[in-house]
Amino acid sequence: MKEIKTDIIVAGGGLAGVCAAIAAAREGKTVALIQNRGVLGGNSSSEIRVWVCGATKHGVNRYARETGIMGELFLENQYRNPQGNVYHWDLLLLEKVKKEQNIQLFLNTEVTDVQMHSENRIAAVIAQTQAAENSYRFSAEYVIDCTGDGLVGAKAGAAFHMGRESQAEYGESLAPAEADQDLLGSTLLFYTKDVGEPVKFIAPPFAKKLTDTSILNNRTLKAADNGCAYWWIEWGGKLDTIHDNEAIRDELLAVVYGIWDHIKNSGEYDAATLDLEWVGTLPGKRESRRFIGDYVLTQQDIENQTLFEDRVAFGGWSIDLHPSTGMYTESAGARHVVADGVYHLPYRMLYSKNIENLFFAGRNVSASHVAFGTIRVMATCGILGEAAGTAAAFAIEQECSPREIYQTHLAAYQQRLLKNDASVIGLVNQDADDLVKQATVSVSSQLTRLDTSTNQLTKRALTQGVGLIFPYTGQKELRVLLEAQVATDLQVAFYETGRQENYIPENLLEETTLSVQGGGRQWVTIPLPQGPARNIFMEFKENPELAVFFSSKVLPGVLTFINDPIAELNQPELHDYVRKSAILYWTNQKINRQNLVFQTTAGTCYQGGALINGLVRPYGMPNLWVSEESSKEETITLNWEEAKTVSEIRLTFNDDVNEDIVNLHHHRTNFEVVPELIKAYEIWGEYQGARQLLVKETDNRVRHLVHDLNPQPFDKLIVKLLETNGSPVKSMYEIRVY
Repeated sequence: MKEIKTDIIVAGGGLAGVCAAIAAAREGKTVALIQNRGVLGGNSSSEIRVWVCGATKHGVNRYARETGIMGELFLENQYRNPQGNVYHWDLLLLEKVKKEQNIQLFLNTEVTDVQMHSENRIAAVIAQTQAAENSYRFSAEYVIDCTGDGLVGAKAGAAFHMGRESQAEYGESLAPAEADQDLLGSTLLFYTKDVGEPVKFIAPPFAKKLTDTSILNNRTLKAADNGCAYWWIEWGGKLDTIHDNEAIRDELLAVVYGIWDHIKNSGEYDAATLDLEWVGTLPGKRESRRFIGDYVLTQQDIENQTLFEDRVAFGGWSIDLHPSTGMYTESAGARHVVADGVYHLPYRMLYSKNIENLFFAGRNVSASHVAFGTIRVMATCGILGEAAGTAAAFAIEQECSPREIYQTHLAAYQQRLLKNDASVIGLVNQDADDLVKQATVSVSSQLTRLDTSTNQLTKRALTQGVGLIFPYTGQKELRVLLEAQVATDLQVAFYETGRQENYIPENLLEETTLSVQGGGRQWVTIPLPQGPARNIFMEFKENPELAVFFSSKVLPGVLTFINDPIAELNQPELHDYVRKSAILYWTNQKINRQNLVFQTTAGTCYQGGALINGLVRPYGMPNLWVSEESSKEETITLNWEEAKTVSEIRLTFNDDVNEDIVNLHHHRTNFEVVPELIKAYEIWGEYQGARQLLVKETDNRVRHLVHDLNPQPFDKLIVKLLETNGSPVKSMYEIRVY
């Protein structure tokens, strides 16, 4: 048996494990990443092919895309893999892990046992590489269980739960009256292709005859559907999804071939030239063990968007509960509860309450069955992995337990996450070592006017309400471009958006009615309600006698919506939204990167001070410095009264976290690099009047960059922004200097 000793063991190479391993390695800790398959990515890999969903909820939540390591993966996949080829995704994950010199990767290696140092501390993890017949004993200070099923933690005796808790357990209205062992089931997916000529399909004897099942009564089959469009091929929730995994797979495979037999041979579908391209054989598992930490996330935390003091990540998917009978249910395929925006996730759900050196991340974290219904999506699992990996590295540095991080070192740990651009909402950079806090910051220009008018406009009749969000910082009025053939009235309502992470009409401020003259296109001036700086949601109420205009100009902090429930609400056979949040009725999915044509001043929103306000994503205000519209070079200058020794510069650019770029398998934008990202820039250092070029980049597509330098003194740093990837303005969240 080979002995492998590292600082940290990460068991499980899904997205949670990948992000945990990379995070810990980048903190300078050695990591053994153990994965029981030949590829990384878990449910997102080429073996299973589930879409990588997250807090954006397919674009429903605003400014909700993950940053940190998951965001880095999204942006790079967007560039390399716009077609969503799953094998390119496999390759990207493998490359990112192999790039980290502190990670030892063990593929096709199955954990078989755990050795304990004491009753509550893991000493080693025993594993075997299947084909190579190699056995290993992995030892480390800390273990992160990202196995999904929680294999390591279960063998170590970590407290866990399987099944649904009762309503009385956590006071959850969506929980059953009595506790039971029901789970969310597992899924097998398949893909087809048009081969251009007739092709036959002979069903195997074990294929299900769909007419003998209830599937055709409550599910919709479409010959053109592929992959996760068949998310509802789900079963096993009444079984033990761990120990009955093989039986679950056999039943799912029988149904997959039964579905294809029905599409090909029933005569009801235009499928003559369609052929099977790929059929999964490894079930995509939704639920099994959930560990118990110092905090158990509940339904109320999602609905109320609990602002945890120890928040280290966020989510945004709906509470998405499927019937345990899966595809054979007679009811809707899923029940959803939708919060009013993204919600926060606490650190205390990432470590065991009874095993002192065990972290966990992914779908096995400390949450009730109901809350698990939302945090189980993979991008959320990934950012929890980053938080756990960072925590394990931090615990080694501080020589403390996971619990002691919360009790004694919470603020410092959260600051480490912020420094690495992790997905945390509403925390401010308070890093005393950041030399920018001692500098004077000046910028070459700033955006002073919000104007979405262009030479090419699209007219839209006001047959549905239109919403507009913009950052209000004291503007007196706003002008909107309208068209009216006859005299009529424009009704406008003004709302606050409530919580700073929300972008829906919450509190009515006032309503107004304005007269619009007939005779065609015209600008109409609308007085704005006065008050403190905040996002204002303007509702232009339905009036078929009016038309509004849209343009393709995107400005930071400006969003346009249509009052139109999302498509899922119109499919009662598939979805049942038991709490219809206003967010579902105001969507800009159909007008992605389109804005209502309007004009107003920008107020004080986009000044250079935003670069040092400590926030690196929208939270209330955009928290973003934005230049005037120009193709010229823009500069940001940092001045110190006394020279500072500089060894590291961190830049956080604007990657428009409102854009849902998660294109793996199902979604594609019309650009490969987010237009707002700075493409070309230089960093110059100056000391006593002598200037030198420190960094020159000509083809950037990354949001967060770390530039290491040979330590040397500077009394001035100049960041020259030369070119964007397509945006008419240059923008940036933050500069840090160490």
